[in-house]
Amino acid sequence: MNNLIRSTTVALSIVLAGMVSAIPASAAEKKVAIANLGPHVALNAVVSGFKKGLEEGGFAEGDKVAFEYKDANFDPAVVAQMITALEATDPDLILTVTTPITQASKRVVRNKDIPIVFAPVTDPVDAGLVTSWDKGSDRFVGASNLQSMQTVLEFGKKLLGDVETVGLLYNPGDANDVVNVRYAEEAAEAMGIELNAVSVDTPNDIPVRIAALKGADFIYLIPSSMLQPAMPAVAAAANRAEIPVINASPAGVADGLVLASMSVSWFDVGRQAGLRAAQILDGAKPSDLSVFRPKSEDHSALISAKRMDAMGMNLPDALSDCNCVK
Repeated sequence: MNNLIRSTTVALSIVLAGMVSAIPASAAEKKVAIANLGPHVALNAVVSGFKKGLEEGGFAEGDKVAFEYKDANFDPAVVAQMITALEATDPDLILTVTTPITQASKRVVRNKDIPIVFAPVTDPVDAGLVTSWDKGSDRFVGASNLQSMQTVLEFGKKLLGDVETVGLLYNPGDANDVVNVRYAEEAAEAMGIELNAVSVDTPNDIPVRIAALKGADFIYLIPSSMLQPAMPAVAAAANRAEIPVINASPAGVADGLVLASMSVSWFDVGRQAGLRAAQILDGAKPSDLSVFRPKSEDHSALISAKRMDAMGMNLPDALSDCNCVK
C-alpha cells in the first residue's frame, strides 16, 4: 500500500510539474496601459519610441510585456472615462501621453500604487507632477520635450536672416503652452527679439489670430496639444499672411506645408520614457529615477525644399552643411 501511495504521489508530482511547465509564457507578462490624447504623427512617434525603450530595457512586446492602448481622439470630454477604463484592466504601469492626459491621470487614477510614466510633458515641475528634474515623485516620472527656445531662435536667424519679430500662438488653457510662452519670452528678450504671443482659445480662432501676426519674420508653432493637430490650418493661414512657419515637429515639412522645423525627436522622448518604465517594471520606484530633459544636442533641423522653392529662397550659407533639406 505504501508503495502504491508513493507511486501515486510521484506520478501526481510529475503531472503537476508538467502542468506548471505548460503554463504559457504570456502569463508572466507585465501589462502596460497607454493613454494617448489622440492619433497624431508626433504622439504616435512617442508611443513607438516608448515601446522601443521598453524593449531595450528587456521588455519586448509579446514576450515580457503586453499593451492596452486607448486614445481620446483629442476630445477632453472622454479623457477621464478613457483613463478609468485603462485602470480597470489592472495594469502594472500606465504611460500617459501629453500633459493634459498626465494631469488628468493624477486626478482620475484611484490606485495610487500604479506607477505613471509620462511623455511628453514640457515642464513636469511646473505641471506639479514632480518637485525637481532630478528625481520623480512617488507616482510619476518620465520624459520632457522641452525645447531650447534659444536654439529655435538662433536657427530662425540662420535660416531667414535678420529676425526682429517672432509670432507665437498658444492655448492659454494648456499648462504646456503657457510654459512655452514663458521660455520663449525669456530667450527672445535675451537675444533682442520681439516676441508677439497671441492666445488661441479654439482652432476656429487660428485664421484671425495669424492675421494679427502679419509682419512677423516667422511664426514658431510650439508643441501644443491643440495647435499641432491643427497644423495644416496654421500653415494655410500663415501662407496667406506670407509668414514662414518653423514647427516644433517635423510634421508638414517634407510635404511643403511649413518651411522648417527645429525639434526634439518625439520618438526619442518616448524611448527615454520607455527606458524608465523598464526600470520600474524591474523593481525601481519612480522617485529613484530622474526626468529626461533634452539638451541642445538633442535638437535637429529639417528644411522643406518644396517650401523654399515656393518662397523663392535659397539655402543660406550658414546652413549649407546642415544636411537637413528634404
